[in-house]
Amino acid sequence: MSNKNKTIWTKDFILICLAGLATNICMRMLDSNLASFANYTWASKSLGGQLTSFFNIGSILMAFFAGRLVDMRGRRKMLMAFCILFAIPTVIMALIQVPGVALGARLIQGIAKGVVTVALASIVSDITPRERMNEGMGMFNLGSTASFAFGPMLGLALVDRGGYKLMFIVCAISYAVGAVFAHFIRYEDKQEKPVVKETAAESDDEYKGVWKLIAKEAIPASLNNTIFFGSYAAILVFLTVYAQEILGLTSTQIGLFYTVAAVAMLAVRLLTAKVGDKYGPLYLIVPGHLIIMTGLLLLALFAKQSYIAFLAAGACYGVGQAITTPALNTCAVLDTPAKRSATANATFYFMMDFGILFASAGFGALIDASATAEIGYRMTFLISIGVCLFSMLLAIYFFNNKAIAKRRKDL
Repeated sequence: MSNKNKTIWTKDFILICLAGLATNICMRMLDSNLASFANYTWASKSLGGQLTSFFNIGSILMAFFAGRLVDMRGRRKMLMAFCILFAIPTVIMALIQVPGVALGARLIQGIAKGVVTVALASIVSDITPRERMNEGMGMFNLGSTASFAFGPMLGLALVDRGGYKLMFIVCAISYAVGAVFAHFIRYEDKQEKPVVKETAAESDDEYKGVWKLIAKEAIPASLNNTIFFGSYAAILVFLTVYAQEILGLTSTQIGLFYTVAAVAMLAVRLLTAKVGDKYGPLYLIVPGHLIIMTGLLLLALFAKQSYIAFLAAGACYGVGQAITTPALNTCAVLDTPAKRSATANATFYFMMDFGILFASAGFGALIDASATAEIGYRMTFLISIGVCLFSMLLAIYFFNNKAIAKRRKDL
């Protein structure tokens, strides 16, 4: 039977999808509630931002080394260990509500997340036939989609029922459950040797120095995704406050934006799972960019006049993100030798975090420097369209059939 006809839904694939779902639900609960936690506990909005910043710093630092670590020590073992490492400071945040302790806990959580994300993606890369990598990545990311829809709502419900302590405890349990699912993944046990041996990596001059930590073959896709993420960081970071301050929407109305986005993500991933494998990545990447640009335009020019336009922007955000990032992640993996898939994923996520960090900081400064907040937000969304257009043109250059064939001829 050819790889194209083999099912991707093996026991290990189902377990890694469940592990991804468990960890992502925790992440979405924290993302949507930490700012309000800081404001409620210490009456500080700036501390809420610092909690996010410390987390991103930890994630970026660890993602740089995560690929090498996961290659050398094993995907399953590292996934289990760092799921537990994430859970422990989460419990501490519930028990000791001191600002310095919370910031330290978030730094450790970021470090753990950097390894967990790479380990999850690397296991998917290992157990999915390369001819069906777009489909495998897309199906795996359904867990992220589901968590995007239900994580924030679950977090709010837990806070209403038992306060932030209960939410933190449930988050810790959720990550621990991810470790349990990882424990039963057994494909590495069937291999005669580790995915990568230290001696093999060190004997190859191509992987000396920094190239032990970075997969240079994955840089085109990773750079493209970094710019793409930067283009919609305005939505990712500023959507809620924009909707509150400029559009005058309630929390329920804003929440519907994310619900629409999640439903759109789910639908498009199910419908397009095999498109990239059959026709090539540009059949996903180009439409994804165009749809994100449409969503940004709706937010900049039409959302204030029409709530329907606001919700349509949510659908565009969901569809554009759902089909573009998995396709670029797949390109990063397929451009890289199979033995370096973990390093390819680490490169991809390491650079992606930078895109969010720098774009959000830059756009935040632009909004603060504008004559009015409304002008600042509008300029941010319009500039983001230009950034997204540049990302799309870069993708066409990197991922046309001729360029792909040239890069992969020796793999």
